Amino acid sequence: MKNKLFMEPETKPFGKLRAAPSEVEVRLGSIRTINSRNREVHSQVPWKILLLLIISLLTVNIAHGWRITTELEQELEQKKAAVDGKPNDPAARFDLAVTQAYTNHLIDGMSSIRKIHKLDPDFKKKALGDYIKKVTAKPNDWRLRFRLAFAYYFNDQKQNAIHEFENVLMIDPYNVWAYGYLALLYGEIDKVDKAMEITKQGLAIDSNVAALHLLLSEGYYKKGDSWKGFLERMEAVRLKALGY
Repeated sequence: MKNKLFMEPETKPFGKLRAAPSEVEVRLGSIRTINSRNREVHSQVPWKILLLLIISLLTVNIAHGWRITTELEQELEQKKAAVDGKPNDPAARFDLAVTQAYTNHLIDGMSSIRKIHKLDPDFKKKALGDYIKKVTAKPNDWRLRFRLAFAYYFNDQKQNAIHEFENVLMIDPYNVWAYGYLALLYGEIDKVDKAMEITKQGLAIDSNVAALHLLLSEGYYKKGDSWKGFLERMEAVRLKALGY
């Protein structure tokens, strides 16, 4: 019998993600600077209170947040070694970039992506075709679906990318990075409430992921709630300082 969960990669996802969150106007790899409304919030709060808040964020409620596993650490090193061996291979760089994306190394991943376009401007089309075939052959492999989602994104097929990240969550429902990129995509298509909902769902799984708090912060700012936006941003700063 044909597996009802997994459809062909170019079709809609094989099921609705349970309570998928809302949206945040954030671009992959880039966070906007605090706007004038945020600066007004800073000016309205006494500096001593702000100082105490910052100290408390950096010193209390230290928890065990997301940490890279030994398996993912080994995978990351293998992908880096592949690029070192073939620095001009766009496929190796794309493979590394996506692994970096789900191991909390997004900035490094985006740097790799930028180099790919210089090496081969047509690679994104090749990658899409290749990963559609790979996912069709191995529909239960969340890593392949993660790569297909990125391939869709870089070919300006955001809705298909959303479907693939939802598929990742059907396979691996505790993948906080899939929640994060799903929220980013909903933000890019101006569905802020959806992006925020998804971000909160990711935080319900692991409340100590700095990137998710930063996403939620951007959502609050977008909706005009600068105070909550500021608090979420400070939490992101605190967690980032702790290595999360």
